[in-house]
Amino acid sequence: MSTYKELLAQESPEIQYQVAQKIQEIRQELLLSKLREELNLSQTELARTIGVSQPTLAKMENPENDPRLSTLKRYVTGLGGKVIIDVILPNGKSVAFQL
Repeated sequence: MSTYKELLAQESPEIQYQVAQKIQEIRQELLLSKLREELNLSQTELARTIGVSQPTLAKMENPENDPRLSTLKRYVTGLGGKVIIDVILPNGKSVAFQL
């Protein structure tokens, strides 16, 4: 199975640019703090749950942060949730997987 980077490298520069733009849009929309606030948890409570300090959690929630998928999984799992990624390839095929 190919990695995301390998699949993206096979695409045209235009597609790569479009993907980068879409990622930036999503990053701006996905504020981790909204997920935590939905469950009425404080940063301190969630930080304790996932085993980090409150300042570290605050950095994770910073909208300018570019979290790794493993960080996102740890955060969402700490909330009791699951991360599912749905990838739509240029040929229209959709592949979803759970982290």
